Amino acid sequence: MRMIRTIPVITVFLGCVFLTGCFSKYDYNSANNYGSKRDQPRQDTSRAYQTAQQHAPVSHRIANLEMNQFLSDQVAAMDGVNSAIVMMGDNIAYTAITIDSTASGTRGGDIKGTETNNYGLVKGLYNPYTPQSDNANPDDLISGSSGAETEMHHEHLSHLFKQKIAEKIRLLQPSVTDVYISANRIVVNEFNRMAQESWQGRSLEPYKNSFIELMERTFGTEPTIPNQAEANGRE
Repeated sequence: MRMIRTIPVITVFLGCVFLTGCFSKYDYNSANNYGSKRDQPRQDTSRAYQTAQQHAPVSHRIANLEMNQFLSDQVAAMDGVNSAIVMMGDNIAYTAITIDSTASGTRGGDIKGTETNNYGLVKGLYNPYTPQSDNANPDDLISGSSGAETEMHHEHLSHLFKQKIAEKIRLLQPSVTDVYISANRIVVNEFNRMAQESWQGRSLEPYKNSFIELMERTFGTEPTIPNQAEANGRE
């Protein structure tokens, strides 16, 4: 009788392990999981994004600015990325992305909630905060009430998410010397405006100075702390 009583206990334990995911074998970093707690990134991995900024001040003052459609399409195809625009400043890939739910762990640390209120806009066609108006700025790819998800601070995107994006860019275009990644709504909309100019075959030279100022505000120029992001998913 004692042996019979132990059978249900063993069955419950095995069910917990293999069925309910108490020790889920699927919780590993992968193409659609950038935030596994079981498979933490190594502390000594080489950061593929903002590489130069790890150890010394950087400059965003570039000589040439152009959009790279191929890299934009390749980054946009990644899990967790809704859209992507890659601007090449000389040999530096500045990347503006929006986020979707096709991957987990795109944000690091304890970031909760979303910036975009797009859950059934019953009070206004485009903006629930201005129900009396159904106007939308056609130049904005993302607003606070429509479009894909954004993240104001690039530091709040998880390390592994940015790492995989940067590694893909470097693999596809080995001449890239550094990668900067942002999901900031202002950056996304500015990149979208420049992309429209590029699609029309127009030079981006007139946008170069404003682009430099935007990148300086977004990423700064002072050194960041090396590899802190690997410790907790954030920089």
